Amino acid sequence: MRLFTTANLRYPITVTRLRRKPGDALEQNQALFSYQYRLQVTEGTRDDPDSEELVERSFYSDFTSELEGTVSTLHIKEGDVITKRALVADIEEACTHSTQYGGICVNCGKNMDEVNFNTSIRGTDRATVNTTHANTALLMSQDEAGRADEEARRRLLEARKLTLVVDLDQTVIQACVEKTLAAWKNDPSNPNYEALQEVRTFDLVQGNQLVPYYLKLRPGLETFLREMSELYEMHIYTMATRDYALNVARIIDPDQKVFADRILSRDESGSMNAKFLKRLFPVNTKMVLVIDDRGDVWQWTPNLLKVKAYDFFVGIGDINSAFLPKRQELDAAPVPKTAKHHSSDESRQIAEDAKTVGEGDGDKASAETKTNGTVSAVDHMVSMAGSQDQETMQEKIEQQSQDLESQIAESPLLQKQKILDAADSEAEPSPAASAAAELLAPNGDHKTDTPPQDAPKYRHNLLQDDETEQAYLSTLGQRLREVHTAFFTSYDAALPAAETGRIAALRPDVSSRKPTLPDLSAIPDAAHIMASLRHRVLTGVHLVFSGVVPLGVNIHNHDTVIWAKTFGATVSESVAKKTTHVIASPERRTAKVRQAAKRGGRVAIVSVQWLFQCFMHWRRVSEDAYRIHTDATVNGTADLPNSFDGRGVLLSSSDESDVLTEPETETETPANGTATKPSSNLAIDTDWTELETHRPSLDRADSNPTLTEAPEDWGSIDDELNEFLGSDADDSETESVLSIRSADSPPSSSKKRKRGEGEADPDGDGGVAVKGDEEEGSRLQKRKKEALERTSSLTQVASAAGAGESTPSPGVDPGGGEAEEEEELEGEDELEGDDELEAALAAELDALEDE
Repeated sequence: MRLFTTANLRYPITVTRLRRKPGDALEQNQALFSYQYRLQVTEGTRDDPDSEELVERSFYSDFTSELEGTVSTLHIKEGDVITKRALVADIEEACTHSTQYGGICVNCGKNMDEVNFNTSIRGTDRATVNTTHANTALLMSQDEAGRADEEARRRLLEARKLTLVVDLDQTVIQACVEKTLAAWKNDPSNPNYEALQEVRTFDLVQGNQLVPYYLKLRPGLETFLREMSELYEMHIYTMATRDYALNVARIIDPDQKVFADRILSRDESGSMNAKFLKRLFPVNTKMVLVIDDRGDVWQWTPNLLKVKAYDFFVGIGDINSAFLPKRQELDAAPVPKTAKHHSSDESRQIAEDAKTVGEGDGDKASAETKTNGTVSAVDHMVSMAGSQDQETMQEKIEQQSQDLESQIAESPLLQKQKILDAADSEAEPSPAASAAAELLAPNGDHKTDTPPQDAPKYRHNLLQDDETEQAYLSTLGQRLREVHTAFFTSYDAALPAAETGRIAALRPDVSSRKPTLPDLSAIPDAAHIMASLRHRVLTGVHLVFSGVVPLGVNIHNHDTVIWAKTFGATVSESVAKKTTHVIASPERRTAKVRQAAKRGGRVAIVSVQWLFQCFMHWRRVSEDAYRIHTDATVNGTADLPNSFDGRGVLLSSSDESDVLTEPETETETPANGTATKPSSNLAIDTDWTELETHRPSLDRADSNPTLTEAPEDWGSIDDELNEFLGSDADDSETESVLSIRSADSPPSSSKKRKRGEGEADPDGDGGVAVKGDEEEGSRLQKRKKEALERTSSLTQVASAAGAGESTPSPGVDPGGGEAEEEEELEGEDELEGDDELEAALAAELDALEDE
C-alpha cells in the first residue's frame, strides 16, 4: 500500500530525520520521519502593544503513518523539501482489508468503521463492490473483484459456457393472486379447468394474512432450462421480493441444478426501479446475456435479448411491477361488436377488450393523460428511475399491497369470464356441438325436431396458451444456441494455432506440460455478436407505425419501436417513397394506411404480429399471413367508413392532422454534389376521383381582383381573339402571307365593336357577339376571288396599303358627333380592309406560282 503525505501539512516541509528504514515494522499512528517547516508569527510584549512584529520562525514535527505493516520502500531522504502532497513510502500491509462483511474485515476481524485524527481514507472505502446474490453486506475491493471475475471467466471458458441472466415475471412464468382460480381449478365443469391443471401454487405472508399465489409456467420451460443450463451458467434477476423468488425457484428448479443459489431479488439489487449488469458483473460483461420482457428497466443494454411478455392470466400483467415504470403497451383496438358465434381466438379478444373494466379504467385514463413526446432522453431515464428515498419506497410497497388486495377483492378474471359467458349466451351454439346434437339425442336416438330445454350451452375458456406460446421458448432456445455457437467460433479463431506435426514431435516434453489457462484477451463480446445476428433480420426495412402507438407518446421512445430498431429496421413517422411496411391496426383505416394503399402493393400493410414473429424467429417472415386492409383499392378509398362515431376509434398522434409525405420525385445528391433528375418512368399515383372532388365549381375569375377593379371577362376576350385569328379554314399560303406582313409592319389591332340596340349577346355575359365560322369563311373566299380578278403586284399592294393607312376612313366626323350606327360601320370597314389586303397578297402569291 502506498503512503502519501496528507493535504493539511504546512507546506513546504523539510525532512530532518528518518525514523524508520526499509524492513522496519510500522504501526498505525507511529512516526515515519521528522520534518521542519517555517511559519510567520507575531511577537511582542504584553505591556507594549506597539512592540509586536511579524517574524518567521522554524517549527518541528513528526509525520505519523495511518497504515500499519512493514516498510518496503522509502521515497524520501533527509534534506528533501516536500512542497505538496507526495508519495513517501510503500507499506506492505499484513492485511489489505479487501473483503469485508458488515464493516468488519473478513481476514483480520478489524472494525473498518473506526476513524481517528490521522484517518484520510475510511476503512470501509477499501471494499465497495458487491458481487454476491443473496447478501449486500459482503463487499470486496476492485482488485479482488477483478481477480474473482478472471477466475469465473476462465472457469466458464473451460466448460464452454456463457452466462445467462433470466427474469421471472412474464418472461418464464406469470403469477396471480385471485382466489377464483382455486374454485375453477377444482371444478371440472368450468371451461378453464383443463388450462388450470398446470398451474402451481405457493403461499406468502402479505401483511397479516397468508396469500396464495398461483403460478403458470411458460410452455416448454422445463425443457428450455435443462437445455440452456448445458450452454449457460444461469442466474435469476427479478424485481420481486426474495421470498417470492425463492418460492418460484423451488418450483421451476426443484433440484437446484439450473440456478443453484444464484438468485438476485429487489431486496439485494441496490435499485428498486432499474436493473444493472454491473451489480452482478462489475468488471466485465462480455460473456453475459439477458432475457427479459422489459427493455426499459435495463436501459436497452446491448446484452439484452428482449422476449415477448407472457400473458396467461389475461389482463393481470406483472404483479411485482409496482416499483417499475409503467409498461408501454400498444394501443388497444376498439371493442368489436358481439358476433353470433365466437371462435377461440375471438373469445380471447373479447376478454382482452375487457381490460378496461373495473380497475383497468383508472390506469388507462392516467396513461392517456401522460405524454413524453417532448421529454429528452436524459429526462426520460431520470423519470424512469424515479425517487428512491425511504418515504417513496414505503409508499410503493404500500401501493403494491393495495394492488394485491384489490385483485383479491375484485376478482378481475372472474369479471372477464362473466363477460365472455354473456357473449356466449347471446351467440349460437358451437358448430361442433350443434352437429353432434343433430345426430343423436341424449338417449341415443335420433334427435327430434324440438331440442331439449336443459341442453348445456357451449362456454369459451378465458385462460389458454395459443399456438405461438407452445413453441416460443423452443424458438428462443434456438436463438441462444446460435449466439453460443457464434461466440465460441469467434473465440477459437482468435486463439493462437497449436503446435502440430513435426514441431510437436521434436518436443517430447510437450505432453507432460501443464495445460495452459484460457486466453482472456481473445474473448469476443457476446453482445456485439448477438447484435450482428439480429441486425441483419430487418436491414433495409422501413417501417411506419399507424394507429398502434397511443396518443401523446413519442414514437421513437416506444418499446416496440426501439425493439424493431435493434433488428436493423428504420422507423419513420410518415409514409415516404422508401417505406416498405406500415404497421397498423386491423380495426383502423388511418390516413397513413390510405397513403400506403395508394402505392399499389409496394408498401405492405401488416399487423404488429408480423413484427413479433420476426423478433421471435430472427428472420424476416412472410407478410402474407399478416396483411390487413387488403380490401383497399389502389387509391385507398374502398370501403372506407364515413365516420368513426360510436366505434371508439383513436388515431395515433401523427394521424390527428394531415399526413405529411415526402415527394415521390425527390432528387438524390450523389457524392459529386450534382443533383440527379428524377426518373422519367417513375410511377406517380394519381387519384382522379379525389382530385375531381376538389375541382372549383365557379367560373374562372381574375387571379387578383381589387375593390376598384372588376374581374376580367375571359369569355369576351376569347371571342375577340377568335375573331382576330379568323377561321381554321385558312390554308398554309395565307399563313405565309401573314408572316411576311408581320415582318414589314405591325399588325392592325382589332377594335371592340359595339352592338346595336337590338343585337343580343349570345353568351349572356356581356361579351362581344361574334359571327359564326361559316360566315367568316364565306366572306374571306369572296374577297379572295375579287382580288384574283385584279391585275396587281406586290409593290402595288404595298402602296395600296400605305395609301389606305394615310387616307382617312369615310364617314368619320372630326368632331366626334357620329351616330352609333356609323361607328359600327366604321369598325366593319376597317375589318373588311384588312381582309381585302390579306386576300390580295394571297392572290398575288398564287399568280406568281402559276407563272
